[in-house]
Amino acid sequence: LGAGGWKVAQNAGQSIMTGNVMGNIGAVWTPRDSVRQWYAVASSADGSKLVAAAYNGQLYTSTDSGGTWTPRESARVWFAVASSADGSKLAAAAYGGQLYTSIDSGVTWTARDSARNWHSVASSSDGSKLVAAAWNGQLYTSVDSGVTWTPRDAVRYWLSVTSSADGSKLVAGAQNGLFTSVDSGVTWVPRDPTGSYWVAVASSADGGKVVAAVNGGQLYTSTDSGVTWTARDSVRYWSLVASSADGSKLVAGVANRPL
Repeated sequence: LGAGGWKVAQNAGQSIMTGNVMGNIGAVWTPRDSVRQWYAVASSADGSKLVAAAYNGQLYTSTDSGGTWTPRESARVWFAVASSADGSKLAAAAYGGQLYTSIDSGVTWTARDSARNWHSVASSSDGSKLVAAAWNGQLYTSVDSGVTWTPRDAVRYWLSVTSSADGSKLVAGAQNGLFTSVDSGVTWVPRDPTGSYWVAVASSADGGKVVAAVNGGQLYTSTDSGVTWTARDSVRYWSLVASSADGSKLVAGVANRPL
């Protein structure tokens, strides 16, 4: 193994299947950039293009899998970021500010919609369909990569959103409810299995498998696009969740206090 490691890249339409060849992924971590109040991060499908948001700081992008970082846009209360699969189309949400989109991997950004208490944003794999959640506001969807936005559902204390790869299946969590959509956010169905303060949600690529977290409650998983849910693990201050593309591998984080 050389100092630079190895990179195996497939052509379009090809996949590389392995069996525990890289079983030590995540075992070693390398600090990058500087100490900041990092609040959100998103990645391209191949992991080469990254975007990270610093609370009361700037957005930062990387095109070498996090080896180097470039500050972008301005210092704002960044709350969430999302990326298309190829990393070219990005969306960022500023709490008390606007939504921002980029079509050049974060080099330039355009302010969108209005100043709201934006809490979360999610993207389809091609970056064309977006969904964003506003605290004490509504859900908003876009079908033109964030150029125009349409308010959806009702005013609630929205906390989190996630999207399937094609942007058709969505899940949104609020302070007192969990909601799903199968028509790209046009209509929403309440699904709240129990509890409240749905702080984080994540979905498999096809939208069939979903994981949701209650801050001060349990984790919940669904295998039918959020119609039914099963409580998992224990009551904790869950703060974040993420899912592999097939929904078989999940990770969840715990905060040390209520959010």
